[in-house]
Amino acid sequence: MDIFSYQTTDGRGYEILAEEDDAVVHSPRLAENILSIPENFQQVTRTVLSVMGLCCPSEVPLVRKILEPLPGVKEVSVNYTSRSVTVVHDKLLTPEGRLVKALNEARLDASLHRRGELKKANKWPSPWTICCGILLLVSFFKHFWNPLKWMAIGAVAVGIPPILMRSIASLRRWILDINILMLIAVGGAIALADYIEAGSIVFLFTLAEWLEGRSSEQARSALASGLDVPRNAILAETGAMVSVDEVKLGSSIAVKAGEMIPVDGTILSGGCSLDESSLTGESKPVEKTCGSEVWAGTVNLAGYITVQTTALAEDSAVSRMIKLVEEAQAKRSHFEQLVEKFAKFYTPVLVATALGLALIPLIAHVRNEKHWLYLALVLLVVACPCALVLSTPVAVACGIQHAARLGVVIKGGSYLEILAKIKCLAMDKTGTLTEGHFRVSEVVAVGETEDLQQILYWLASVESRSSHPMAAALVTYASLQDVVPSKSVTDFQIIEGEGVSAVVDGHLIEIGNARLASRLGWSNTGSIGSSFPTQTATIGWVGKDHQLLAVFSLEDHVREEAAEAVRSLKRLNVQIHMLTGDNNETAQDVQSKLGGVTVHAGLLPQDKVRIIQELKENAGVTGMIGDGINDAPALAAADVGFAMGLAGSAVAMETSDVFLMTDDLRKLGLVVSLGRRVRTKVIQNVVISVGLKAAMLALSFAGYGYLWMAVLVDVGACLLVISNSTLLLRGTGKTRSSGNHHRHGKNCKDHDHDQHSSKQSSKDDDHAERTQCSDHEHAAEKHQLHRHHSHDHTQQDQTHSHCKNACGKGQSCCSVPKI
Repeated sequence: MDIFSYQTTDGRGYEILAEEDDAVVHSPRLAENILSIPENFQQVTRTVLSVMGLCCPSEVPLVRKILEPLPGVKEVSVNYTSRSVTVVHDKLLTPEGRLVKALNEARLDASLHRRGELKKANKWPSPWTICCGILLLVSFFKHFWNPLKWMAIGAVAVGIPPILMRSIASLRRWILDINILMLIAVGGAIALADYIEAGSIVFLFTLAEWLEGRSSEQARSALASGLDVPRNAILAETGAMVSVDEVKLGSSIAVKAGEMIPVDGTILSGGCSLDESSLTGESKPVEKTCGSEVWAGTVNLAGYITVQTTALAEDSAVSRMIKLVEEAQAKRSHFEQLVEKFAKFYTPVLVATALGLALIPLIAHVRNEKHWLYLALVLLVVACPCALVLSTPVAVACGIQHAARLGVVIKGGSYLEILAKIKCLAMDKTGTLTEGHFRVSEVVAVGETEDLQQILYWLASVESRSSHPMAAALVTYASLQDVVPSKSVTDFQIIEGEGVSAVVDGHLIEIGNARLASRLGWSNTGSIGSSFPTQTATIGWVGKDHQLLAVFSLEDHVREEAAEAVRSLKRLNVQIHMLTGDNNETAQDVQSKLGGVTVHAGLLPQDKVRIIQELKENAGVTGMIGDGINDAPALAAADVGFAMGLAGSAVAMETSDVFLMTDDLRKLGLVVSLGRRVRTKVIQNVVISVGLKAAMLALSFAGYGYLWMAVLVDVGACLLVISNSTLLLRGTGKTRSSGNHHRHGKNCKDHDHDQHSSKQSSKDDDHAERTQCSDHEHAAEKHQLHRHHSHDHTQQDQTHSHCKNACGKGQSCCSVPKI
């Protein structure tokens, strides 16, 4: 035992002292010292359990009642759709084994969940269910020989033990669930001497559990598909296959054609064509060469590469994405919470009504008392709200998974609800509507105090400390002129809404926009500033010790798909507003290329927040998409915040509620349409669950209802809700598996054709979604071509830099932009 970390070598805590005799310390004084754990010492961890014994959403409160009282348990989240329970707990007070044991004492079939593993339901009903069915079938022949009716009692005796055990566990915690209701219904049927009815209830209920398990397994398989988790990696040095959990940072791993990239990294040697659709939703292969970044979970279609790992397996892109999706599916949406609150009253009210139907006729000596007793039993079965409780979480889980396959991570069902109601979307300009890849077009010195080389030195020294896209362009431009930034940079500051400043070699260097120039009185630059093409460029000023040195211009291009994204959102009746801190001329130029966009230019971060608040008041539910640090306050102020997955800053992604794994703005229209489809599915599910129950009640009061029919209605409603929700996944399925990637390359065209055919045949999709998907697919090839051109330009720049470093000729060897 490691007495300094309060853990054994296998990661267990002090509970081992109660389990292993060898671990007990025999010296009283030493034992007292070891066991004196600091009061504030905790080892809080998150444990995910698979609970395959959950047969109905009404058992979710039972899981919480079992786990929440355990010492050290801080949070319990139950995801009925995936049959999983996430527990945040102190590992020292309550180890994982105790959580599993507590659930299994209630016959909930719990085990530790391993990411990437899919617990399968039984292929066939249990032997007890089959035996129960056979005995029930035999009892139907009582008309030929009356003693055969007792076979129905045998069917009850064989099938009821699991129901009885779970009922006892629920009663001990004062929870009224489906098991108790069924047990009362069976007891009532036996009391009425209707043995076949009692046997039918038990058989249909146990069979229904199996059917729901199979249906839920199909839903879980659909939810899990497309997010493959690599299990093993091949070390390049030795050729040995190891678990991805054993791969350390900086290791070299080999990936052959047809295999999955096991860990994030950069290519050391070789080149390949990657399918990144598991992360980005883009089915087009992406070419990768030496130095390119590759992501775990993507598939090498062609080529042999050696990859140097840059992250651990648990921190890889696909692991983070799966974790976010699982956490999002476990979060309860606002509508789901309302349904659960309704269900808390729905069941007790119906049970009380059933009790009244049973007792009042007996007390009043009403004729045909058995009819009222039987009606009360039917009402008890109808009182289970399983389908109603399922109506929202299954649809939300399928919607979140659908978005993940499109390369969009939605952080909870509440945001899907907001997406369905969104009326206005505010979009940042730089890095969102534009590419954010600036290019320095011109640098003009003011006066003759310093030459351009020295000016670039001041620029590069300060901007090397900044994370803004413009800063990267200025530093790159200076490096191509053989300018090396100073290492003596202090007091770096971001001047909100104006620019940046720092002390370089003892001189104060200030770099910023027109607002900074106006505040510092650099008005004598009017003629110089007006010489730049302001409608296509962003103008910047740089000064030393409050004296202007130069004016420079940078150009940025509107994203090729931005205009199409705006049009698709407009078709969905979403207002588009562009927010930018840039000058009005540049903003108007971008607006002319997009069309239908309201422009707000020259904004400070607080101005963006103010406009978001105004849009929420005047237009309704408002979203915000941005990628920069200055966008974080506006993202937080919006009803739903979007961030760009590839171009977005860490702050923006943390603040956002939805983020795109790629920079494809067309997916905004897809997720808005998806939110509306999920809302439609939830409404349909509620109508199905409530409508079937109401119809069953009407039949019962009319004298045509039977207990076995009530059980079938309850089961059928659950199955219909699950099946209806999984329709959201149609057209997005990926037929890959980790062990069958060799055929992936040759089947790419067939796969794309299958996806297209599936979308065409999906009658469930609403018109807006079909339009969005059609537009998205129509422009995918054009967008991909643009990405390849951008990649070629990047490769060319890398070649220039490499040539300069290798030959030492600088500008005479490579084509470098002139000042």
